[in-house]
Amino acid sequence: MTEHTGAEGIRGGRMTDSEVDAFLREQGTGILALADGGRAYAIPISFGYETGRAVFAYWQFSPESEKDEYTEATDRACLTVYDVASDREWRSVIARGPLRELSADEWADLGGLIDDNAFSPNFTGVRTRHLSITGYELRMGEATGFRRRAEHGAGSDG
Repeated sequence: MTEHTGAEGIRGGRMTDSEVDAFLREQGTGILALADGGRAYAIPISFGYETGRAVFAYWQFSPESEKDEYTEATDRACLTVYDVASDREWRSVIARGPLRELSADEWADLGGLIDDNAFSPNFTGVRTRHLSITGYELRMGEATGFRRRAEHGAGSDG
């Protein structure tokens, strides 16, 4: 990773591929951006991660969904994942690639990835509503990450 140190003891730069991989593996939420021509649509998403791909579910309460419309129109989606500890310490990754709906068998096989690091909402009390769950995969054609962190001891007298 190329790092630069500022006057206040702040280090930052591009994350290595292994740092990006570790960061995505430890996180579980992000923003998924979709597009239909000149119109954008971004949704908070929880995901399971395995090197090179993220898997997630759309939780839907009606058969008609903007998410579905935008997903079908999107050639290349963008997943943004970030963690901000302070203005001097943060990490972020942007991953791009095609989306694909998972078959029921694939979804069953990938459930462990969701369990490992995704957040699953509690739908207790929604029994009277129709709920459908559809699994998707984002195959990451590219992923770049940046971080910034304070050096230990920066700004101290000793």
